[in-house]
Amino acid sequence: MRQSYRSVKNKGGKLLIFSNFHLGSHGLYLYDTKEKRRYSFYNSFFQSGMDNKMLCIYAFSRKKNKFEFGDFNGKEEFKEIQIIRGNIKMLKLGDLNTLYSEIEKYNNYSKKNNYSGIYLIIDFERPRKEIIKEIMNFEEKLHSSSLGIALTSICSYNMDYIEQNSIETITKLHHKAIISTHDGEHSIFFFNTPEHDIFPSGNIEVIPLEVMEQSIKKALPIIILSMLKLKPMSGFDVIKSLVQNFNIFLSQGTVYPILYSMKEDGYLKVVIKSDNKTKLYVPTEKSDDYIERKIKEYLNAQKKIIGFISRSLEENI
Repeated sequence: MRQSYRSVKNKGGKLLIFSNFHLGSHGLYLYDTKEKRRYSFYNSFFQSGMDNKMLCIYAFSRKKNKFEFGDFNGKEEFKEIQIIRGNIKMLKLGDLNTLYSEIEKYNNYSKKNNYSGIYLIIDFERPRKEIIKEIMNFEEKLHSSSLGIALTSICSYNMDYIEQNSIETITKLHHKAIISTHDGEHSIFFFNTPEHDIFPSGNIEVIPLEVMEQSIKKALPIIILSMLKLKPMSGFDVIKSLVQNFNIFLSQGTVYPILYSMKEDGYLKVVIKSDNKTKLYVPTEKSDDYIERKIKEYLNAQKKIIGFISRSLEENI
C-alpha cells in the first residue's frame, strides 16, 4: 500500500526535544519520491566525518540509483557498497546479510588504518513490505553490535512506499530523525530525550521550515554559544554547524554580526589558529551566566504565551 507523507503528521501540540547528532548516534532520514535535498545532507554528513578522521561508507540500493559524490570519489576514506546485486530488483534477506558482512569488513579496515570511527549512510529507498521486519532486525543488530569502533549511522527510506505502522516502528530505532519533502515546506528533526527514552509515535510532529528558522534566529546567540562550548569554530564553521544540526542555512550577514556583538560584550574571545589566518571564536566564563539567563527568559516567555492561549481555548469550549 502506498503511504503518503501527510499520514505522518500529528495535529496535537507535542513537545519536541532537540539535541546535537553526536558520535555513535543512529539517525533516520525519511524522504518523499521527488525530494532531492538528501544528497546535500549526505554530502554534509560525510564531510563532517572526514573532518573528524572517520571512514565514510555509502550503501546504496541499486547501481542506477547511485549518487556521485564528486568531492569524495577516489578518496581512501570514502567507500561504497551496492546493496542489491545482479538483475534482482528487490531487496532480499541475503542482501542484508551481505551488507552486514561488508560493514564488518570495513570496520576491520578502519581499525587497521587508525580511523576514529565510521560514518555510515544506508539508503534503502523503497523496500517491500515483506522485508521491513528483516530490515529492522538488521538495524537493531547494527546498532547493538560490538564492532569495536564508534559507528555513527543514517538509514534512509522513501516514506511514500512505507506503511504508517512501519514508519512508527522504524522511528523508534533511532536517536534522531529527519523528514524532508520535495516542496521544502517541511523539514523537521525529532528525537529521543537526552536519556534516550523513546517518544511515543504520537509525538511525531511536523514543524514548517519557516517556523523552525524563525525560532533559530530568535535564539541564535545562545545556540551559537552552546555550539562553541562544544568546539571553538570559525564563523564559516558556525554556519556549517547550523546546517548540519538544524538543516537551516543562515547567511554571513546574519551570523557574523552576532559573533562580533558577543565578542564586544565579552561573551566570546578570538584565538588565531596556527596557520595565522583562521579566527576561532571561544566562549568566555561570562557566557555561562548569559546562556542561563537567556534560557530562563525564553522559558518564562513561552510559559506566559502558552498559558494565555490555553486560557482562551478553555473559555471558548
